[in-house]
Amino acid sequence: MRKEEFPKGIRVKKESEFKRIIENGAKNRGENLIVFRLQVVDIEGQKFGIKIARGMKKAVTRNKIKRVIREVLRKSKDKFSKNEGVVVVCKSTAGEVNPGKLKEELESLIR
Repeated sequence: MRKEEFPKGIRVKKESEFKRIIENGAKNRGENLIVFRLQVVDIEGQKFGIKIARGMKKAVTRNKIKRVIREVLRKSKDKFSKNEGVVVVCKSTAGEVNPGKLKEELESLIR
Protein backbone atom coordinates (compact mmCIF):
# COMPACT_ATOMS: atom_id res chain seq x y z
CA MET A 1 0.00 0.00 0.00
CA ARG A 2 1.32 3.40 -0.94
CA LYS A 3 1.37 6.15 1.66
CA GLU A 4 -0.88 8.42 -0.42
CA GLU A 5 -3.78 5.98 -0.73
CA PHE A 6 -7.12 6.27 1.07
CA PRO A 7 -8.29 2.62 0.97
CA LYS A 8 -11.69 1.37 2.08
CA GLY A 9 -10.09 -0.42 5.03
CA ILE A 10 -9.39 2.82 6.87
CA ARG A 11 -12.82 4.37 6.29
CA VAL A 12 -15.57 4.53 8.88
CA LYS A 13 -18.46 2.72 7.19
CA LYS A 14 -21.06 1.74 9.79
CA GLU A 15 -23.52 4.22 11.21
CA SER A 16 -22.81 2.85 14.70
CA GLU A 17 -19.10 3.76 14.31
CA PHE A 18 -20.00 7.27 13.15
CA LYS A 19 -22.38 7.68 16.08
CA ARG A 20 -19.84 6.46 18.65
CA ILE A 21 -17.08 8.78 17.41
CA ILE A 22 -19.41 11.80 17.20
CA GLU A 23 -21.00 11.24 20.63
CA ASN A 24 -17.83 10.37 22.57
CA GLY A 25 -15.08 12.13 20.63
CA ALA A 26 -13.32 15.43 21.20
CA LYS A 27 -14.80 18.16 19.02
CA ASN A 28 -12.94 20.87 17.09
CA ARG A 29 -15.37 23.30 15.54
CA GLY A 30 -14.63 25.54 12.57
CA GLU A 31 -16.69 27.88 10.45
CA ASN A 32 -17.72 25.20 7.92
CA LEU A 33 -16.35 21.94 9.37
CA ILE A 34 -16.44 20.01 12.63
CA VAL A 35 -13.77 17.40 13.41
CA PHE A 36 -14.47 14.64 15.95
CA ARG A 37 -11.53 12.57 17.24
CA LEU A 38 -11.84 9.52 19.46
CA GLN A 39 -9.10 7.24 20.77
CA VAL A 40 -10.56 3.74 20.35
CA VAL A 41 -8.90 0.61 21.72
CA ASP A 42 -10.95 -2.00 19.84
CA ILE A 43 -10.11 -0.83 16.30
CA GLU A 44 -6.90 -1.66 14.50
CA GLY A 45 -5.27 1.35 12.90
CA GLN A 46 -6.76 4.68 12.04
CA LYS A 47 -10.34 5.13 10.79
CA PHE A 48 -11.60 8.19 8.91
CA GLY A 49 -15.17 9.17 8.05
CA ILE A 50 -16.85 12.06 6.25
CA LYS A 51 -20.42 13.26 6.78
CA ILE A 52 -22.02 15.88 4.54
CA ALA A 53 -24.99 18.02 5.64
CA ARG A 54 -28.32 17.22 4.01
CA GLY A 55 -28.64 20.84 2.89
CA MET A 56 -26.19 20.33 0.03
CA LYS A 57 -28.41 19.29 -2.84
CA LYS A 58 -25.90 19.09 -5.70
CA ALA A 59 -23.90 15.88 -5.96
CA VAL A 60 -21.07 17.66 -7.77
CA THR A 61 -20.56 19.96 -4.78
CA ARG A 62 -20.75 17.12 -2.25
CA ASN A 63 -18.21 15.03 -4.17
CA LYS A 64 -15.81 17.94 -4.61
CA ILE A 65 -15.87 18.58 -0.84
CA LYS A 66 -15.29 14.88 -0.12
CA ARG A 67 -12.26 14.83 -2.44
CA VAL A 68 -10.75 17.86 -0.69
CA ILE A 69 -11.31 16.34 2.76
CA ARG A 70 -9.90 12.95 1.74
CA GLU A 71 -6.79 14.62 0.34
CA VAL A 72 -6.14 16.52 3.58
CA LEU A 73 -6.76 13.42 5.73
CA ARG A 74 -4.54 11.29 3.52
CA LYS A 75 -1.65 13.75 3.72
CA SER A 76 -1.95 14.27 7.47
CA LYS A 77 -2.34 10.65 8.66
CA ASP A 78 0.81 10.98 10.75
CA LYS A 79 -0.81 13.70 12.90
CA PHE A 80 -3.28 11.17 14.31
CA SER A 81 -2.49 8.47 16.84
CA LYS A 82 -2.33 4.79 15.93
CA ASN A 83 -5.85 3.71 17.04
CA GLU A 84 -7.86 6.86 16.49
CA GLY A 85 -11.23 7.33 14.85
CA VAL A 86 -11.82 10.64 13.04
CA VAL A 87 -15.07 11.97 11.58
CA VAL A 88 -15.27 15.22 9.63
CA VAL A 89 -18.77 16.75 9.47
CA CYS A 90 -19.44 19.40 6.81
CA LYS A 91 -22.02 22.06 7.50
CA SER A 92 -24.35 23.11 4.70
CA THR A 93 -22.39 26.38 4.30
CA ALA A 94 -19.32 24.43 3.13
CA GLY A 95 -20.73 24.18 -0.39
CA GLU A 96 -20.43 27.92 -0.95
CA VAL A 97 -16.80 28.14 0.16
CA ASN A 98 -13.73 27.92 -2.06
CA PRO A 99 -12.17 24.41 -1.80
CA GLY A 100 -8.80 25.98 -0.96
CA LYS A 101 -10.32 27.71 2.06
CA LEU A 102 -11.94 24.44 3.19
CA LYS A 103 -8.57 22.74 2.92
CA GLU A 104 -6.90 25.41 5.08
CA GLU A 105 -9.70 25.23 7.64
CA LEU A 106 -9.46 21.45 7.96
CA GLU A 107 -5.67 21.58 8.27
CA SER A 108 -5.97 24.12 11.09
CA LEU A 109 -8.60 22.03 12.89
CA ILE A 110 -6.38 18.94 12.71
CA ARG A 111 -3.39 20.68 14.31
